[in-house]
Parts: sequence; C-alpha cells; structure tokens
Amino acid sequence: MTWWLSSIILFIPVFFSGLLVFNLRFTEKKLKLILSFSGAYILALVILHLLPELYEKQNFKSIGLFILCGFFVQLLLEFFSTGIEHGHAHFHGTTSKIPFAVFVGLFIHSMLEGMPITQNNSIEKAGGLINFSDSLVVGIVLHNIPISIAFTGMLLHAGFSRIKTTLYLIAFALMAPIGCMLTALLNQLNFSGFEDFLTISLAIVVGIFLHISTTIMFESSEKNHRYQLSKILAILSGTVVAWVLSGTA
Repeated sequence: MTWWLSSIILFIPVFFSGLLVFNLRFTEKKLKLILSFSGAYILALVILHLLPELYEKQNFKSIGLFILCGFFVQLLLEFFSTGIEHGHAHFHGTTSKIPFAVFVGLFIHSMLEGMPITQNNSIEKAGGLINFSDSLVVGIVLHNIPISIAFTGMLLHAGFSRIKTTLYLIAFALMAPIGCMLTALLNQLNFSGFEDFLTISLAIVVGIFLHISTTIMFESSEKNHRYQLSKILAILSGTVVAWVLSGTA
C-alpha cells in the first residue's frame, strides 16, 4: 500500500463516521461497544503483531523505554484532550470558543499514530491477510472512528455550527495522514536516521495503544464493576479480527 493510499484510507472512514452524527444518534451504550471492539483490536494488534516486530530489532536494546515513553506521552496528551481518545468527551456547556486544549491533545495523538506507517521494506512484512503497515492502518482507522463520533458529538453539544464542526472534523481526520506523509517525506529525503526514526515512532505508538486499549477495556465505569455480555462479545470480536488479520490464527 502506497503512503498516499494509506492516507486516503486513514481519512475517509474517520471523516464520514463523524458526519453520521449529524443525522444519527449514537447512545453512550453504542459508543462504548464500538470503543470496546476497537480497543480489543488494537490491544491484540500490539501483542500479536507490533511488539514481536519491535523486539526483532536486536540492535535496539532500549525499545522498552520508548514504549513506556509512549504510554506516558498519552497520559500527558489526555491532560489536554480530557480523554476523548477513549470516548470521554468532558466538554460541557454551550460556547463559541474553540477548545484549543482538546484540539492540541487529540490532534497530536492522531498525528503520532500515523508516523510509523511506511512502505519501507525493512518494516513492512507479510504476515496474515494483510501486512504490517496495512494492519497498523486498519488499527488506527478502527481506533479513530469512535473518537470521530465522540469528537463531533462534543462539538455539536457545545453549540458549534455544522459548518464549523465539519471543518474541525476534517482537521482531525487529516492528522493521521499528515503523520504518514511526514514519514514518507523523510524517506524521500533519504534521512540518515530513518530506520531508527521508524522504530522509535512505532514504539511510542505501541505505548499509546497500550494506554488507550487498556483504559477502554478495563475502566471501572461498568455497573457494579461487571462487564455486560454485549461488551464481552465486542471485546472478543475485536480480538478475533486482529488475530485472524495478524496471521497467527
């Protein structure tokens, strides 16, 4: 998959899923099920596909440090974004002011996710039904679709017009493609540290994914701290899909 095709795939589903909020009502329960599926998918993707890929790189002994760095980077980003990455849109009231802190945290989060996507042959390996880079694209899309729904709903609830909301939605949907394009540009410029850059950026994204997925699946907001059957099925479904696509099935 070329970088521009990856960018298109990263953009279109995220943008149009946000537009659905204009005409469809997504209940909190429905959004949680979508989040549970996507969270389970990216957690399984990390364990089955991304971590083994990272630890195959024998010359990078500090890879675990960068994974931890990604985990804590996400903690910092959520300080600004208020946790919208896992469906918590804590932005109340009606105001015409732009929530810059939310934008900064969410947009940086999304751009970072797109940066490990590459055509480089040393990283892109055939695995299951799709290769390494393609599976990462699928994971990011599945992760960003519920975010897009929550983000659009937050803006509409806050009193933003449909035009402004659409513009902000476009900006959000472009962040992961921009990260992908930056990596493609570095590759085209024959950046001397390109391989190390890819490894570090992937490790950071793995840390981000670990934080997001575990927060989604294991947060204690369930009634009486018990999982509903629908959420269990959503988690199992996301895990199975990642298992099949990763080639370990």
